[in-house]
Amino acid sequence: MSAKPPPASADLSTSPEAPDAAFAAALAVEPAAFAAAEPEPSAEEARLAEAVRNHFAAARPDPASFPSIAMQILELVRYPDVDLNELAKYIRVDGALAGGVLALANSAYYRAVRKIDTVKDAVSRLGIAEVARLTAAISMKALYSADAASAHAKFEPVWTALFLHAATVGRCASDLARQKVAPVPGVEQVFVAGLLHDVGKGVAMRTLAELVQFGKLAPPEPSVIARVLHRVHVEIGVEMHQAWSLPDTLTQAAALHHAAELEPGEANALVHVVRLVSARDLLRREPGTHPRAAAEILQSARALGLSPARVHALAADLDGAEAWVKTVFPQ
Repeated sequence: MSAKPPPASADLSTSPEAPDAAFAAALAVEPAAFAAAEPEPSAEEARLAEAVRNHFAAARPDPASFPSIAMQILELVRYPDVDLNELAKYIRVDGALAGGVLALANSAYYRAVRKIDTVKDAVSRLGIAEVARLTAAISMKALYSADAASAHAKFEPVWTALFLHAATVGRCASDLARQKVAPVPGVEQVFVAGLLHDVGKGVAMRTLAELVQFGKLAPPEPSVIARVLHRVHVEIGVEMHQAWSLPDTLTQAAALHHAAELEPGEANALVHVVRLVSARDLLRREPGTHPRAAAEILQSARALGLSPARVHALAADLDGAEAWVKTVFPQ
């Protein structure tokens, strides 16, 4: 269950220049958390991480595994005069996308009154930007999903948690970018960067599940899985970004979102937005998995010029983003 932040109060500073202690209060952590280091892996974690790396190297996914329709639609909606008919045409070719767009347009989340039964009308109700994000999330869910193998199905809660984090971060980060807190290349691109910043975890989880399926590993405990995925996901994620020939800005977010030091400035603005939101979500979901989450939040908040009060408010933003994800992808 997500850890609840402390209640908002007048004591939360609205100055980006506030001392570290003010950010610690906003996050409900001790100031010492900003100096926390990654712990050394246990012998089991080190062994599993090495097994995952080796199996991934021997059987990495095909470059064609990336759902290219998401990038096609995101490219299309970059232009302000995009034709609704053209966008609807792209969506109609994929039954899952068309069904998801219709379901969201008719959901209580959008306070739907009149039932909509065409993709074009659904796009009109939701708006082009919302449809772009929805399409990206639906098409990329397969990257964080188990296949039909029984060994994969055993880890269904892990798959669910991985996608929930990725999609929540994408939604929340894009909402933050819309507030123009940083010179990012585009709100839709921030959404995709959030969706894919942890894609190495999805690929690594598939690799680990295959090792269990082949009898090479016993099923690890969930806490061990979380730490192993955290340890290997950046390197595996970057390799997949490169294999898929994704834009450099997206690859940079995957490569640098756990960097110990990340310079401020326009070149790293997108990474800081994704890193801030991802670390804030991890801090509330699984603080034991990523001890450096608080340090990443502090560094990126300062790089983006955000105050302790705004950082505190991210918890509510993440709740709203998670509600959107659960509406689109009911458990």
